Amino acid sequence: MTILLNNNGYDNESWRREISRQLPELPVKVFGEPIDPNEVMYAMVWNHPAGDLNRYPNLKAIFSLGAGAEHFVADTSLPDVPIILLADPAVARDMAAHALYWVLTFHRRYGDYGSQQKERVWHRKQIVPTREFCVGVFGLGRIGTEVASRIHDFGYAISGWDRSNRKIEGIDCFSGAGSLPEFLSRNDVTINALPLSPETRHFLDEKIFAAMRPGGYFINISRGAVVDDESLLEVLDRGHLAGAALDAFAQEPLPTEHRYWSHPKVFVTPHMSGATFASSAAAVIADNVRRLELGLDVFPLFNREAGY
Repeated sequence: MTILLNNNGYDNESWRREISRQLPELPVKVFGEPIDPNEVMYAMVWNHPAGDLNRYPNLKAIFSLGAGAEHFVADTSLPDVPIILLADPAVARDMAAHALYWVLTFHRRYGDYGSQQKERVWHRKQIVPTREFCVGVFGLGRIGTEVASRIHDFGYAISGWDRSNRKIEGIDCFSGAGSLPEFLSRNDVTINALPLSPETRHFLDEKIFAAMRPGGYFINISRGAVVDDESLLEVLDRGHLAGAALDAFAQEPLPTEHRYWSHPKVFVTPHMSGATFASSAAAVIADNVRRLELGLDVFPLFNREAGY
């Protein structure tokens, strides 16, 4: 049995080292190296060339090396084997920390204090107590739930919206299109943690942004294509929203001519909110490999029909 590895565009050697440490009995071959297609039992990939995975007749399962499933959605030729997404708790914690940083920044007015320092101005800004500052999270999957829970732990009033009904302790949960106006109008900060799928592409559009509380803030830690960029820029330009912290974009790297770079109300980070580290993620993947070998259930499985 052989593992096919392709962390396309990113580091392969750290993954090879960590996977070999976790599964020493299985040789690891990086895509492009000489390999017998009949020996490949597991493929661990990110943004792998469409159609290639059909070349391996004994393939048992496909593993994602990163959060998200859009590269699987785009490949309609995937073989009929289990596809296991990456659910590394370390990634979820990192994304929650990133979101919390921006919630604190917007609530405590740290950006304003940075501007005041440049002008040598000593002036304390008025803010509401933490329990009165409302934060909403779009998408209550694994990442969104972790984000909402950590922000709740800091004492913020937290709510979440999902397409499906959810019940999460300490979080006011909304679901369905009919609840969107109530959910959006209460938030001082709205965080996007929706996965990218055909149903969520440009889901955050003009109507969604217009329904957000005037003077509120927006944080995107998910995928750029969930956001309609022109709609977001429009509400920022006219002052309906006070600012946006964006970590994911429809085109990456973000083109140098894009307005986000120079917009005074936009904070750009280069898709770093939830970096995947092989040192922790390889252990999660290896555990699922062992479960497959024992005939046990694995988690989380890619839902081919839903696209996530």
